[in-house]
Amino acid sequence: MKNPFILLLALLVTSTSLLAQKSASVGVVDVQRVLNDYAAFQTAVEKVRGSVAPVEEEMQKMQENIQTIVAEGQAAETKSNNPAASEEARAEAAVELNDLRQRLQLAQSEINQFRQQAQQLAQQGQQEKLAPLQEKAVEAVKSVALEKGIDLVVPKNQVIYSSDALDISEAVIDLLNDGE
Repeated sequence: MKNPFILLLALLVTSTSLLAQKSASVGVVDVQRVLNDYAAFQTAVEKVRGSVAPVEEEMQKMQENIQTIVAEGQAAETKSNNPAASEEARAEAAVELNDLRQRLQLAQSEINQFRQQAQQLAQQGQQEKLAPLQEKAVEAVKSVALEKGIDLVVPKNQVIYSSDALDISEAVIDLLNDGE
């Protein structure tokens, strides 16, 4: 008879302590939506794009030049391998082909330098302009979570399902844009 009583008492104590504990409150935030609707962030994104755009335009012109060189090289190679052409014409085509190969290497080297420059500009913009605003967005999520008594906030895109009532994205967006 002792055993069932002890078991019942242990069960009662365990269930009481479980009920007394506060359950964790969870919220979700749509990170992409927050950043898309965060006015200062979008302004910074446009500035970063604007700083990289001239380099990208120049790279586009360089790519077109490379395509022209390749087309000319193909024509010169065809001439240099044409058995119906004279020796002199084939020799001239071979010299032209060699010149075009050198131009192609130089153009590829230049475009690679421009690619590196564009990457550096984009990274610099990310670090200087976007990262501080992303930090501010994280702080806004924390503020809204504390205000609403939320213990855990997870990105909405990493959750299989969540009720709309758990979404704090709108409150975060309002806090960020009101702080402008």
